[in-house]
Amino acid sequence: MKKFWVLGLAVFLLVASASLSFGMEMKAKGYWWIEAQMKQGWDFLDKGAISEEKPFNLEQKMRTQFQFIANENLRGILDTQIGAANWGNGLFGIGAGRSASLTAAGANSAGNGNIMLRKAYIEYRWPNTMTNISLGFQTVTLPAAFGGGSAILDDQVAAAVVSAPITDNVSILAGYARPYDSNSAASTTAGNLTGSGTAADIVFAAVPLTFKGYSITPFAAYANVGSTSVNGNGAGTTAGFASANSSAGEGIRAYWGGIAATVTALENFKIMSDFNYGKATYNNPVAQNGKGGRSGFLFDLAVDYTGLSMMTPQVFFTYSSGENGNSSKGGGSERMPVVNAPQNWTIGSFFFGERLELGGSINNTAGYTSNTLGYWALGMSLKDIKLIDKLSHDFNLLYAKGTNNKDYLYESGGTVRNANYAGFLTTKDSLWEVDFNTRYKIYDELTLLVYTGYIHADFDKDVWGASSVTNAADIQNYGTSNAYKLGVGLNYFF
Repeated sequence: MKKFWVLGLAVFLLVASASLSFGMEMKAKGYWWIEAQMKQGWDFLDKGAISEEKPFNLEQKMRTQFQFIANENLRGILDTQIGAANWGNGLFGIGAGRSASLTAAGANSAGNGNIMLRKAYIEYRWPNTMTNISLGFQTVTLPAAFGGGSAILDDQVAAAVVSAPITDNVSILAGYARPYDSNSAASTTAGNLTGSGTAADIVFAAVPLTFKGYSITPFAAYANVGSTSVNGNGAGTTAGFASANSSAGEGIRAYWGGIAATVTALENFKIMSDFNYGKATYNNPVAQNGKGGRSGFLFDLAVDYTGLSMMTPQVFFTYSSGENGNSSKGGGSERMPVVNAPQNWTIGSFFFGERLELGGSINNTAGYTSNTLGYWALGMSLKDIKLIDKLSHDFNLLYAKGTNNKDYLYESGGTVRNANYAGFLTTKDSLWEVDFNTRYKIYDELTLLVYTGYIHADFDKDVWGASSVTNAADIQNYGTSNAYKLGVGLNYFF
């Protein structure tokens, strides 16, 4: 009898596991990088730099996503990342990773070697409708036609998002997100804070309008950011909300509005344009007699010529409002407020960021738009150049000049908020950038990447040398240098 019991149990387990296997489908996909890079002049300080740059570096990052699919209407997503970590920094150990709800540096800021959660959410369709709902830690990005993503909010955050078609041409998207919350026992920075000011909440909505030959998406968002929501200090000192009149412990109310438009009605042409506006008000009536705050806009326009089979030429222009230098006199900041560190918006592939390279951008760690707002740029690209099978290239050339008044660097009694030399452009600063990137498909899933970049910069050392930034003396002594990069990478998509 015992043998029959064991056999029966084995059969039961086999049937149960088979039922689970047939009832649930699991898919895995990933994007793994291994790259080597040589760089020089990234701090734009000629000769004696503040710190020695590493001329040669190797690093890798591994993103792996699992989809648990119950049926066509229901699935769960689990997305993880290990790295980026430099070779020679020890084992790629599994650690605690970042405390996602507290950081102001964006969702991709885990420490070296740590495994971090990029996404974990449930996505489902409401029964007998076309309404799609996603709930959990996921990517939230506001609409954008050009640049690769939103310059306002484009990050992994805890959110609930609902989207549904209204007609064949009109749909609606609405959601709620909580990017910060210091009321967490998991915090290693702020402790387990309590009170009404520990969280930041955002509500947003968009109405995509799609017709033959063009699409237009107006959107709006509102945020209420608590006074202790980011590392226990509030968002007043973070890159996306800070100005010369902001301080720690401030709550913030902010709103944004904009429109993203794409036109394909003209034969062989694709036109993309965005307009974003945002305003943030600090909830500290004492600071600057209650007149502080931050408001500004970003505009971009790009035109692709799609009539060639071997490449896609593009011209583009972008403009963002900059500081006018009156913050210490009671005025507000003129840069657009930004949530977290938008991870994808960029032009070119060097100074303003690069979405596919690990260490290929000067402002990667600064969060792209968070610190660089306040400039105009004009450029051209030759995208997806294909002259040989499996081999493709991208070429970018751009000129950028600041729209930030130089007087901003002298404000607030020596305290300048997020005006970093080599990332912040005044009206006295400009740069040329040229970069050329090559991709070779070893297999459909395996790509060899070779990328190069050069920046000829003209930062005014007299302006910066007399400013309130911490490295003003070094800037005055050493002046501007040019920046270079050369990298080789192996990218595995599966």
